[in-house]
Amino acid sequence: MHHHAKKIKIRKGHSVLTVNVTAISLAKLKKTVVLFAFSGNKLGPRAAEFDKAHDGLVTKVIKMSRFHGDKGQILNIPSPHLGAIERVVVLGWGGKAKIKEGTVRKAAVTLGKALDQYGVKEVTALMGEVTSVKVDPIMASAELVEGMELGLYRYDVLRKVSESQKPSMSKLTIMVDSKYVKATANIVTLVAAQTAGCNLARDLVNGPANIVNADTLVEEAKKLADLGVKVEILRQKELEKAGLRMLLSVNKGSDVAPALIVMKWQGAGKGKPFKAVVGKGVTFDTGGYCIKPAQGMVGMKADMAGAAAVLGMMKAIAGRKSAVNVIGVCGCVENMINGQATRPSDVITAYNGKTVEINNTDAEGRLVLGDAMAYIIDKEKPAEVIDIATLTGACMVALGAAYAGLFSNSPRMVKGLQEAGESTGEKLWHLPIGPEYTKMLESKVADLSNIGGQYGGACTAAAFLSEFVDKTDWAHLDIAGVGMAEKIPGGMEITGASGFGVRLLTRYLEAGR
Repeated sequence: MHHHAKKIKIRKGHSVLTVNVTAISLAKLKKTVVLFAFSGNKLGPRAAEFDKAHDGLVTKVIKMSRFHGDKGQILNIPSPHLGAIERVVVLGWGGKAKIKEGTVRKAAVTLGKALDQYGVKEVTALMGEVTSVKVDPIMASAELVEGMELGLYRYDVLRKVSESQKPSMSKLTIMVDSKYVKATANIVTLVAAQTAGCNLARDLVNGPANIVNADTLVEEAKKLADLGVKVEILRQKELEKAGLRMLLSVNKGSDVAPALIVMKWQGAGKGKPFKAVVGKGVTFDTGGYCIKPAQGMVGMKADMAGAAAVLGMMKAIAGRKSAVNVIGVCGCVENMINGQATRPSDVITAYNGKTVEINNTDAEGRLVLGDAMAYIIDKEKPAEVIDIATLTGACMVALGAAYAGLFSNSPRMVKGLQEAGESTGEKLWHLPIGPEYTKMLESKVADLSNIGGQYGGACTAAAFLSEFVDKTDWAHLDIAGVGMAEKIPGGMEITGASGFGVRLLTRYLEAGR
């Protein structure tokens, strides 16, 4: 590792907030209090009680403002002269009838960011407001924590930040009716475990490639053993012996040894089948000899967002002690250039015996995933395989940042994954694969070319992957447009890496579709 910068130790995968859940007591409110309102300035029942107890202060201020209780709208009332209460913040949840799963989370992202800007340290949220058909206070509390965590996340480890700009928000107290306290506290603990996984993924994606490489991902995977995850690592020699030649071909130009990380969590007990999730872990992508233009190379530290999501998912599932059997796999390589690196027109024999003509060294993620999936299907015989990867610019062009692309040979998996996507806000759009796309991958010298023509790039990439799963139920998530929140407009309104996939996959696996 002679060419690497001095090792910078980075704390990875921690929640921002400490959360307490208590029974509602208006007398105990202090510091910053968050109340909730619906469209048309209808205060929630608890907010109305608070307002009444304080001479209609909130209603008076609302009348003087442009606040209407619309979704994500915020009214900030500083120094309201209410004794121990220093600030009242009212968050709009939109039309009561329209509140569904995800509504509160989305509004809470905005709330988290606003509170951070106000420099608030401690907050008490007066819950017990949501009694719509689809959302109860327990679920709303979970979404409040999840959304605030997403909004509060920062990646400041590598730069100096003045005291006044450092994130201050650290403590959240949720007040619910006493009958909900226990269930809310339990669900909040589960959310914290998921947040830790999500933030691990975000930290790894945000980390530059001289700090986060295959060695780093291996280190992070090994830490999961403390949570009860079985971790197996294959490096250069083991990968050569096993015959993952496509994966190895991508890493030939790098000074960092490649890695295949295999993580097992057996939460559903013995005898139950495993599901496998495989992540693309290209820690930096220059494009190889089909080199990217300078602008196209910026941000390619994030080409391992799929592998980061798998690590984050394993951390979340183990932290939640989920009753699922899952194998998380990360194919970790770096697509660099030297005298050993793969050339265009080279032919490689894949793990499953198919020969592949490398017509574009920048269509490398599919080589990593193809071998990793074929290997794990051969060794572990999983009931199904999902792969997650920042795979194609074509998918970004088609879907932008609002949806990831979903390709599958299993209608059951499509339905389950799309439902999990809607629930978590990590949404998926179903796109086609079929013989028409496979035909575009024909080669004159090998079984397959690693690239199709100019068009349908997301579909031809998925068609290529389908050649390596045989008859196993399989789904492919192309997260190129959604892995980094700021890469293209229209995505999640959060900072840096999104951690896309951690919450989605955790939900999908726990739902047991």
